[in-house]
Amino acid sequence: MNTKYKIEITEGCTAFGTSINDRNVLDIPEEEMDEIVDYLLAQIRESYNQSGILFENIVNLFQYDDYEHDPERCEQCGDTVSTTTWNI
Repeated sequence: MNTKYKIEITEGCTAFGTSINDRNVLDIPEEEMDEIVDYLLAQIRESYNQSGILFENIVNLFQYDDYEHDPERCEQCGDTVSTTTWNI
């Protein structure tokens, strides 16, 4: 696979930022960012069709509307049950 965009996300201490092909995203014009986003969305679909991305991974790109979890743990496994809701 040929790389079209090298995306780097830097996090930690005082170093935070995102760059695409060694350019800060804040310096990339809106029109060019739209092209990059379109390319990424096409890559998401391709990866999903090839089972490289799960449906849940795509849904998790969106902000959820509600989150609930049971306060008590399961007596058998010790886990708790949670439910996250998206209204898309």
